[in-house]
This record gives sequence, structure tokens and C-alpha cells, in this order.
Amino acid sequence: MNMKWKNPLGSMLRHSKPGKAATLVLGTALILTACGGNAGEDRAEADGSKPAEQAQDAGQKGGADANAETVEALYAKAKQEGKLIVYSTSGRANDAAETFMKQYPEIKVEVSKVKSDEMMDKVTKEQDAGQFNPDVIITKEVSGAVEEEMVKPGRYIKYLPEDLAPMVDEPYRTQAEGYANYLEFRTVFYNTEHYKTAPITNWWDLTTPEYKGKVYTADPLSSPAFMDLFTTMVVNSEDMAAAYKEKFGKDIELHGTENAGYEFIRQLFANGLIVLKGSDDVLDAIGKADSDAIGLAVSGDVSKVEEKGWSILPIYDIKPKTSVPDSGYLFLANKAPHEAAGKLFIRWMMGEKDGQGEGMNPFNEVGSWVPRSDVKTKNEISFEQLNLWNYDGEALYFASPKVRDFWIKQK
Repeated sequence: MNMKWKNPLGSMLRHSKPGKAATLVLGTALILTACGGNAGEDRAEADGSKPAEQAQDAGQKGGADANAETVEALYAKAKQEGKLIVYSTSGRANDAAETFMKQYPEIKVEVSKVKSDEMMDKVTKEQDAGQFNPDVIITKEVSGAVEEEMVKPGRYIKYLPEDLAPMVDEPYRTQAEGYANYLEFRTVFYNTEHYKTAPITNWWDLTTPEYKGKVYTADPLSSPAFMDLFTTMVVNSEDMAAAYKEKFGKDIELHGTENAGYEFIRQLFANGLIVLKGSDDVLDAIGKADSDAIGLAVSGDVSKVEEKGWSILPIYDIKPKTSVPDSGYLFLANKAPHEAAGKLFIRWMMGEKDGQGEGMNPFNEVGSWVPRSDVKTKNEISFEQLNLWNYDGEALYFASPKVRDFWIKQK
């Protein structure tokens, strides 16, 4: 096959220069897969992992026997295992672990907090060396790389107990790469001392003279979830073009850009976009005193209002879509050494069958949503009412590097 291809994320996800060994290995594996080779099968023989089509999900792909295990049966096995190892991007796992150990005192939970991209590197290196350390993975996505590089090769395995599945909202029941115990997203916040109601209704409002030099965002170059929002606008450029026409009453004109998503980014910068380090920095800038500035920040940060002294509110309905989900996925690790304890812990964080389990409490907060139909949200708007784009991991995986490069050129 005459085909030129390379790993599209390169140094962005691995924090290494193009050409380093880790990137080359990943790129080679993806080339072979794209060309019909057996890279996944070869890796399975080498390190014991299984390609996604061969791995038996402890979820809905033929894993019915595993899913049908009762809490009592899992606990009996877990007591023999004695402990549980969790790799998590969220500190909330520690809170869930504390209540879990009170409920199941014969199981010790060890939580390691690791960033999503660093976790991918860590687990990949461990598994390639034949070391299968974690039992449970709690992770955010990294522009589709978790799905493409960890879930599809069978390093992270979806686990969705069959007795809990009917209560799980789509896409997390059958369509998503895994069950998300909670989700947040990036949206526009405004100062409630200055504005009595939401000042914008359309993303293109941010490009008008009224907001010149008054729009803040956390840096997408250091936060994949912020970059995912802008990349999703590029992927769904038809939506952005329609929103432009609704706002200005005419078709969009592109100024050297490929589509309306790129044009939106270009016009944001042309209108004096201010890029800060993180979400808290944005909300400090717009929310600690009367301000007519607005900022892009994490929905979950609304829970910090009292602690931080912010006068802010998020906007949950922006045209064409408010945002794209940033999901906190739960997975079993491939060859989990304490599998029964891992399954028991995931059930605990999911809130158990009735949705009332104490392990869910750290995740069901203002600014976060639990995608279960039987769990009452603490937000004024339900998960089903959120105006969000679907998260398309595969599209983001291949589009993000180009959007990242475009962003860098605007600075």
C-alpha cells in the first residue's frame, strides 16, 4: 500500500519532540493498523493486552456473566484480593475511596492521582513491560487519544454492570467508549454584579466590538478539554456557519480560513482574546470585582463560588451548541490484578443499583452531571436538557493537531 501517515498528535500528547521513540512506536502501530496490518495482535502477543475486538469487555460485549455478579459475590472475591489500586485524574476518587473502605473494611484502596496524558504513558509502558498494576482507571479524554490508543487496543476496558445499565443515559450506555461517572464542559461565565442576565446567546457575540479585549479563556495549549471545544467547532463548522448567519443575517465570509470553525478562532483573536493559564485564573479576572468582561471556564468551577469569592454564573445555552462534554470515564484496567475489588469500586462510584450509593456523592455536584436517569442532579438544568455537541473522539483525534497549529499561529 502506497500510504503516507503519521501519528497526528505527536508531541502534543506525549510532551516529546517528533522522532522520539515513544512517538515513533505509537505512530508505527497506527500505520500498520491503518494499512490492514496486525499491530494490535502483535502487541497482544508481546504484552498480554488484547485488541478491542478481541478483548472481552466487562461491560456489554459478551461480558454478561461478569456483569451478573452480585455485590455479595464480588465482595467475597474482593476480600481474598485484599486491596485495590486506582489511577485517577480526579481527586474525588479519594473521597469515594474513604466511604468505600468503610462499606468494605477488608479492602484497602490505593489512589494515585495522574494527569490523563501521563496516565496513558504510564499504563502503556507498564503493560508493555508485562506489569499490570492498576485495577481501575478514572480519566478524562485527551482529544480522542484515550479511545484510540487505550480503549480500542484493550488497555482500558469498559465496565458497565448489566443491572445498572438500564438507568444509564446515552451515549454512555451503548455508544460511548466507556461509562462516564460525571461530565463537565467549558462554557462562558459572566459577572453577576455587572450583568443581571446572560449577556450573550451566540458564540459569535464574542467577536463583536462590544466585547473587544473583554473575552478571556484558559489556554487550550495546556488544557486538552479547552482545545476540544474549539476543535469541535471546527469539526462542526456547518453549525458555526448557521449560527453566524442567524447572528448577522448573512452568510459567513472566510478570510483565509478553511471553514467557520477556524474563522471563529481567527476572529476571536482579532477581537483581542486574552489567554490565561487556567480556568481559575479566568474567573479571578472576571469575577472578583464588578466587570463587563466574560470568560471561558469549566462548568464545575461554579461550585467554588463561595470559596473563591467570585460573583459569576455560567451560561448553559449558547448557539449553535453550548459546548462539548468533558467526561470522567471509569474503566477496568486490562488484566486488573484485583478485578473483583475493581468492579465493586466502580459500582460504588456509580451509586449502586438504586443510584443512592454514597460513592457517587463526590461526583454529583453543582456544575457536574451524572448521566443516570434515576439520579437527581444538583443543577437547575438536567443532563438531557444540556445543549451539547456529541463528543466525537475519532474526529478530534485527527483534527486536533491541525487546530492546535492554527491556534499557535494566531497568538
